[in-house]
Amino acid sequence: MKTLKHFSYILVAALGMMFGGCSNILDLESLTEPNNEDFFSNEQELLLALTGVYNTVYWVDGNNIPGPIMMDNGGTDIGVSRGISMGGFVELGAGSQSSSTSWFATNYEQFYKGIARANNLLNNMPRAREAMDENRYNQIRGEALSLRAYCYHFLTELYGDVPYTSQLATSPDEALIPRMPKEQVADSMLNDLQLAADFLPTTQSERGRFTKGAALALQARIALYNSRFDVAASAARAAIALEGEAGYSLYSNYEELFQPAGENAAEVMFVIPFKDGVRTQILTQLQGSRNVGGFGQLIPTQALVDSYEATDGLPIDESTVYDPKRPFENRDPRLQASIITPQSEWAGFIFESHPDSLTYRLVDGTVAGTNNDSRNISWPAAFCGYYWKKYTEEQAQRERRQWSDQDFILLRYAEVLLTYAEATIEAGMIDGTTLNAINRVRARAYGVEVGETDKYPAITTTDQTALRRIIRRERLVEFANEGLRLFDIRRWRIAEKVMPQKIYGRLLDPSKATAAPDIDEDGLISYTGLESLYDFNPDSRFPNAQNRKFTNPRDYLLPIPQAEIDTYRASGMELGQNEGY
Repeated sequence: MKTLKHFSYILVAALGMMFGGCSNILDLESLTEPNNEDFFSNEQELLLALTGVYNTVYWVDGNNIPGPIMMDNGGTDIGVSRGISMGGFVELGAGSQSSSTSWFATNYEQFYKGIARANNLLNNMPRAREAMDENRYNQIRGEALSLRAYCYHFLTELYGDVPYTSQLATSPDEALIPRMPKEQVADSMLNDLQLAADFLPTTQSERGRFTKGAALALQARIALYNSRFDVAASAARAAIALEGEAGYSLYSNYEELFQPAGENAAEVMFVIPFKDGVRTQILTQLQGSRNVGGFGQLIPTQALVDSYEATDGLPIDESTVYDPKRPFENRDPRLQASIITPQSEWAGFIFESHPDSLTYRLVDGTVAGTNNDSRNISWPAAFCGYYWKKYTEEQAQRERRQWSDQDFILLRYAEVLLTYAEATIEAGMIDGTTLNAINRVRARAYGVEVGETDKYPAITTTDQTALRRIIRRERLVEFANEGLRLFDIRRWRIAEKVMPQKIYGRLLDPSKATAAPDIDEDGLISYTGLESLYDFNPDSRFPNAQNRKFTNPRDYLLPIPQAEIDTYRASGMELGQNEGY
């Protein structure tokens, strides 16, 4: 009989040295199969166990792709996964996911492995209390609590009600506990993170470790996602209050923030750390141009491109400065900072995806060869006519290198500001601090200070309905390709509206465009009447990329993996399945 993996793990204290060259926790040598009765007796052993928790929690699949990227590309309206399954999220976009989808089961198990390791540490660490400094003891405890909450956060957002425990199971049967309502799991997560924030330092000497601010940022996110708007506002406010002490600020260059130059920016609060020679990731390969060694498999959609405002601060269908014949001019700078658009300079050449563009040129005008980014080749690369610039390392593309060791950001300060703004909007607590939080993020996009309102489109309205529309559009463009979109369209209950739409590509001949597409109050972009202008490619090889389906309410949650349900039934119990599966 299959044992229930999500609770029956007894901690193997570490998975090996993950980041040689970093000091302390991330540099400890592995210890194989420690005796659980004797372990957890001193600070070194607690740190080694904590490393084991971190190594499990970093959400990177077997191909070293950060998990949140998968959610945005395939599982939402803003990205396409061309020709690869991308961990089941292409199935989610096509509405064909099932309880037997192996990737979902693997990651369900992985998060529970992290929880089991955190519980093992938290339950056994009192053995070392008398042998170490109290502050260090509490710091380790705070990190373990934060990591456990991080795992439950993803489980509850993906699956809803899930089995919850903070204790250790001593046998497989003891581990067979019922699902707990999401609201109750949220209570536990928020309480853990409040306790963690009290224990954690404001700064850490190593990348990829929880701090006080990161715990508060996660608490604010979880509270927001669970409609605890007063708690979300309070937690975000507490994180903002740490700005001076922790050194938090918005990095001045939005585009650089997602390139190696911004890796250690004061905006970054929690990351998946990578290091050349130890662990690298392949986003540059998957997202990059085929003219310089990339695969062009993860691609932004036309709907995302059209979601970026014009420079007057209005959606393109309302703006007086937007010209559909010149669609990339007079736009929010985050468009060009996040997406490689046609005729952009990138990695030493001029990017062009038009079917008529059969060769490509270097920036000096020299013809460099066959254009493998053209939509006219046998295996079309730039499927919608664009590439992601965000998290595609330009230097790696120049060197035709397939790997990158750029960190992937999981929590950053801009999210804290926008969480605070949204929470106060939804709670009806709108004031100057609400507008300031939004405007700080918007000003940074333009590379100016928040007070320079003549240089960016500052928000001035205090109308709740108008601000709700603004903050949702702001989150869309600020966090595109960072993994937040899936949870946003679910919690706003607009997934049933924005998902079952055709996925369009670029304007093929902008000179013929006479109007912008219509954008409604939920950000849904309608191409009705303009279809002939846009590149729609119903290629039979990639039907999931073009034909999205959403079954309401089923697809607001993933199915509980069938293997887990079968394990319960083998013991005469029912775990239960989400509606519709």
